[in-house]
Amino acid sequence: MDLELKGKKVVVSAASRGVGRAIVERFLREGAEVSICARRRSSRDPNADAPDLVSNTLRNDGLEEALAALSQFGTVHGSVVDCADQDQVTRWVQESAERMGGIDIVVSNASALGGIPRNRRGWDLNYHVDLLSAVAMWDAAYPYFRKSDAASFVQIATISAVESHPFAGCCQSYGAMKAALINYTSQLAQEYMSEGIRANCVSPGPTYVQGGSWDFLQQTMPDYYEQNVAKHPAKRLGRPEEIADVVVFLASPRASWVTGENIVVDGGFTRHVKF
Repeated sequence: MDLELKGKKVVVSAASRGVGRAIVERFLREGAEVSICARRRSSRDPNADAPDLVSNTLRNDGLEEALAALSQFGTVHGSVVDCADQDQVTRWVQESAERMGGIDIVVSNASALGGIPRNRRGWDLNYHVDLLSAVAMWDAAYPYFRKSDAASFVQIATISAVESHPFAGCCQSYGAMKAALINYTSQLAQEYMSEGIRANCVSPGPTYVQGGSWDFLQQTMPDYYEQNVAKHPAKRLGRPEEIADVVVFLASPRASWVTGENIVVDGGFTRHVKF
């Protein structure tokens, strides 16, 4: 299927590793031009610490490494951005639009991951990084969306926003802020479809990323990790590319009649009946 993404201008936040990076690769393979941001210039950057939960496990997650690897697939631009700072996010989106000659698609992927559980600072981080960075991305991209014939906003959420899970208890702020983002995205969908702008969410289930939180749990809490794998109908965790495929299709013109939806991509991990 031709996703009609050739030449489209795409902005993806927090895309130097994991699911974000997989999303960018898929867009590039489809012929889109992409602008990404990351918090650190290289994996050795001492000025941009990782979330506490995974600070000692992140590998190959810097902007330079990502751009070097992704450039083989197409035209990709990158900037160092602290997504907790809405002014930085706004400037980056505007600069991306100027560099690429517009914006057709935005994927809001930044998250603080609830890395400081049951703590005021953890709530503040999730509020600023997860929620307000998405608002800043939408606000900055909106003037360019109005000029696009394929405008689409995709918010990366989580199954922790729609169903209680044992691992959600350690990062209450993460699920709560992602739930707010699902509501926010639904409001955008209702208000702006009349202008031809779609807005949707994708909620991944447990997804294994090398150097990510589940890698950290596998190393430090192997029994807990295996318990969660055993609960999964497929007896494995998801892969970043499995999330990316859904995101890129949903963002593409081939999903032109889909808006206001929250698509759960978890291989059947959640148990509620999805009416």
